[in-house]
Amino acid sequence: MKPGRGEAQDGMTGPAMVADVRLRGWKEIGRHLGVDERTAKRWEASRGLPVHRVPGEPRAPVYAHAAELSAWLSARGTAPATPDPAPAPPPDPAPAMLPGQRRPALLMLMLFALAALAVLGWRGWQIAGQRRDETLARIADVRQLARSQVAVLSDRLEKQPGTVQMRAALARDAAAMLARIAAMPFADPALARDAAEAWRRLALVQNNVDRPSLRDHAGARASLAAALRLIAGDASRDGRWLRARIMAESARQAAADGALAQAPALLTAAAQMAADAPPAVRDEVRLAQAEVANWRGDYAAAIRQAQPVRIGPIPDAASGLRQLRALDLIGEAQFYGGAPASARATYQAGVAAARAGMARWPDEPRYRWALQRQQWNLGTTLLELREYAAALPALRASRDGWLAMARSDPADQSLASWVRTTRLSHGEALAGAGQRAAAIAELSVALAERRIWFVEQPDSQERRRALVVGLNALADVLAVDGRGTAACTLIAEAATMTSRMADAGTLAPLDRDSMVKLLQASATRHCRANGTAA
Repeated sequence: MKPGRGEAQDGMTGPAMVADVRLRGWKEIGRHLGVDERTAKRWEASRGLPVHRVPGEPRAPVYAHAAELSAWLSARGTAPATPDPAPAPPPDPAPAMLPGQRRPALLMLMLFALAALAVLGWRGWQIAGQRRDETLARIADVRQLARSQVAVLSDRLEKQPGTVQMRAALARDAAAMLARIAAMPFADPALARDAAEAWRRLALVQNNVDRPSLRDHAGARASLAAALRLIAGDASRDGRWLRARIMAESARQAAADGALAQAPALLTAAAQMAADAPPAVRDEVRLAQAEVANWRGDYAAAIRQAQPVRIGPIPDAASGLRQLRALDLIGEAQFYGGAPASARATYQAGVAAARAGMARWPDEPRYRWALQRQQWNLGTTLLELREYAAALPALRASRDGWLAMARSDPADQSLASWVRTTRLSHGEALAGAGQRAAAIAELSVALAERRIWFVEQPDSQERRRALVVGLNALADVLAVDGRGTAACTLIAEAATMTSRMADAGTLAPLDRDSMVKLLQASATRHCRANGTAA
């Protein structure tokens, strides 16, 4: 009996002997040799590998005897691999290569693999770097887009298409986008400052009397709070200066909203942070201090804070606008401080400065706003001085200018506010000039506008204040026209509203020096103590 497949014969020495097993096809032949089929075929053609073909069958299938193949390999100096029921993966295809000779090839293969991995790693790093650069470039683009969107909507708002409401929504989206980018892990502090500046500018779009805005006090306060949160931990110089600007604006808006108690701490912190800031930042803080001082009735302090701002060169449009605002606040302090003649001179200087600014910077629309405001300031001061003939042209020009601008965008609440303000003053000038019927018609329209505005937001101190002034203005003319009962009814309504403001703690000293004083004077002139006509 022959030994089984893979078993050595007893008593044999030297290389292991292989049983004469018949191998069918190139696959089994190659497996026995430890090479692939193509190599086995090549060895048959070039080296005389002993294989056989079945005679008379189609395509002549090949077969070989394992013993013959082993003898063929031994004759060439390489022992055949010991057959195994489950052959191992084939070694290097070269049959004559000794085990020691395979090491350089294996080493070369390993070096090649390492080189390939290095190339792939380098390429992966390069691609990752490119993607990182592309991502950062995209972020930079979005950042610039958001910044420019907010800047344009803040500084050139009336030139943009659509309503102010639409433009404010775009500015809000841009500010929120910047804030999201600033919150990313790799974001630098400059992104947070950009986002904070965007929220500050948005607050001006939401509530400002000297540019297109929604007059949304609550929205503006929320935007300013968001700005402060973004840079709360920024200890850099730029972060400190930006916080000063945000706090100054917060104080200004708080005072206008009747929250005077909040303003001093904000202004103190802002002044400390801006001590080493550029002149523009220091001027913003000074202007906020002057405005709050006027609200508090400290008119000497208002003049002291605003005076340095109006002095000095005007290198750009923004500097000129700050000087105009300083003139405005100084004139206001003079007017309510009992010096209307000084206020008239200040406002005349303001009108001249606004016209010069329009000529020098014709593309800066805020100079047009400044001119119409200064015309109103001058006209109301002339009313106080009883120079009605001189007051009428200034007030009519201001009213007509605001009306023309307001027709282009009914959503602009800043423009609507100026229309209400100047219409009332124009009506008072008509009355002073003896045009009583025209004055009553104008003042009736002004009061109706203010009633509608107040009903929309009855908790707004600004709207309550405007309604009180409108009630008193019409009451004065009605009383002179012989309609004392109607006049006193309006005065009583206004007195009730001011009493509620006093009870709520929102009646500022400036309110007492302006509308309350006028209301008391009207009641004294026209009404008895019980509110009936005198």
